[in-house]
Amino acid sequence: MYKIGDFAKITETSIRTLRFYDKIDLFKPEEIDLFTNYRYYSEKQIDEFKLIVKLKDLGFSLEEIKKYHNNLTEQVLLAKKQELMETKDNIDSKIKQLDIMRSKLTKPQKPKVLKKEMK
Repeated sequence: MYKIGDFAKITETSIRTLRFYDKIDLFKPEEIDLFTNYRYYSEKQIDEFKLIVKLKDLGFSLEEIKKYHNNLTEQVLLAKKQELMETKDNIDSKIKQLDIMRSKLTKPQKPKVLKKEMK
């Protein structure tokens, strides 16, 4: 069993994050000492925690992770993929708009010549 500080080092996270995940019922310690309130984590929890971190890195919210991390299906992953693709399309569109604006700024403006009417 690992104390919270040791588990935090192993999983490259903070004690604060582990306490927060415990508080929101996302990731609970294997055991809590009744006298000292120390949190203890087991070896088998390392992989579970790494999955939570991976899902967070992939754009899942903590609520989504809480809902799905113990029941991850292909459908859930495909739905997130679709969401990310829509976000990417939106970003690509904004980049194109910025490029258009930028090109208008860098192109020299042709002076407008007024033609006089001949009488």
